[in-house]
Amino acid sequence: MNLFLILLFLISPTAHDYHVSKTNVRYVAERGQVQVEMQVFVDDLEDALADAGAPRLDIGTPDQHPDTDRYLTAYLEKHFQIQWNDKALPVQLVGYELEDDMHGLWIYLVADEVADPQGITVQNSVLTEYYADQKNIVKLFNGQQRLATLLMDRNRPAGTY
Repeated sequence: MNLFLILLFLISPTAHDYHVSKTNVRYVAERGQVQVEMQVFVDDLEDALADAGAPRLDIGTPDQHPDTDRYLTAYLEKHFQIQWNDKALPVQLVGYELEDDMHGLWIYLVADEVADPQGITVQNSVLTEYYADQKNIVKLFNGQQRLATLLMDRNRPAGTY
């Protein structure tokens, strides 16, 4: 029995001691687009989605649930919004991919027909309802030029540039 427990511990995914997401929000003038790249720990996201009532999604695996896009979109619509030049910016999910280490998940969003940035507010409460220590780092770019870095958490879910 002890050998079984040791083997189970050794092959189980390692937990991480910190909860952080990284997001790049980039204005691409040539395309009139805002492109968003968000990196989260897939296990954290799956746990939060399950806690909110979603079935087991197995994101990025061969066993992925067929409605994963719907659950992910609904979650992001609630927890990630951008105000662009004082108007809500409707971003669309265009894809996601699991990193080679099977822990990191990159989520890609886009908004079309966007004017040059005059004022940007980002609300990012991703995973803050599930982890009290969750931090969300958002970097804003105009092309390749970084405009600002915003830090959000449960007590400060939005930042403005």
